[in-house]
Amino acid sequence: MITHKHLRLVIEDIYSNDNNITEELLLKLINEFRYSNLYIPAKRENNTLNFIIYEDESLKITPLFTDLDEFHKFYKDSDIEVLNNSFELYQNIIKTTDIEGYILNPASEKYLFKKDFILDIKNIPKTNFYTTAPYDESELKDLYDSIDNAALEYFTDNPQNIGDWEGLFEKLANSYILGLMISDFDLTSKAVNGVISQKNTGPLANMYVDTIGGRYATIFSSKDKIKQVSTSKFKYAQIINLATLVNFVLTEDMDGIILNPSGGDVLIPRSVLLKYSLGFERFANDEKLSESFYYLFLID
Repeated sequence: MITHKHLRLVIEDIYSNDNNITEELLLKLINEFRYSNLYIPAKRENNTLNFIIYEDESLKITPLFTDLDEFHKFYKDSDIEVLNNSFELYQNIIKTTDIEGYILNPASEKYLFKKDFILDIKNIPKTNFYTTAPYDESELKDLYDSIDNAALEYFTDNPQNIGDWEGLFEKLANSYILGLMISDFDLTSKAVNGVISQKNTGPLANMYVDTIGGRYATIFSSKDKIKQVSTSKFKYAQIINLATLVNFVLTEDMDGIILNPSGGDVLIPRSVLLKYSLGFERFANDEKLSESFYYLFLID
């Protein structure tokens, strides 16, 4: 369950700094808020859901919650419902209603986001990465069979490039990157020409997540790098739209991405992904990969 631990840590740091928001803390707060998926309470009246509004010091405010535990700390009434939404909706609510702010976790942090602060946040993350003309199954199979990320591996193998995020992201944006999907079952019988279409079968596998020291999505430069991962589960490859993955990591409150775990280990922390998130949307978003998550590839 998402608990928005990173957003809460920023607020904790603000309180620890006597409520003085430094430029660094402000940037962290904006970035974490932009990628949040907070909960808002509502009450059904005459078959219509209405947001709950309180008046506090002449301000009309609405509670937001980082998770359901915080919601239940504040609300005991069974007739109060809760909705989970992206930041874009909460900004639009401020634009189109008389709500003047949000109070985050009123039973805990009680942090007030005022209207001006919310409306000043720009560059709202994309929520739609789809296109009407995606790669089809055969095109994706051809891409998979021809993947060659030698230039990316040459870059990451050079210790002088450690910390050169812009150089790394340029290489990633110009590469076809693989993800590792794992399953409890051998899915070979479901493959046609080495491809398993989850459009036909439904979901069969989950993304491999590295959980050492946090929760990290994993990406790979080659099938050989995937083979180096030690797991008792059955392994399958998938071609990744990097922009979509970065958006997923940030909205799912994950700690970052690891390139080639068990075979190179380039860790890209969440703070770096937040800093360059708009760049991924603009330069690493191959919209034709919008349906690639449906397809699993057998690993030779």
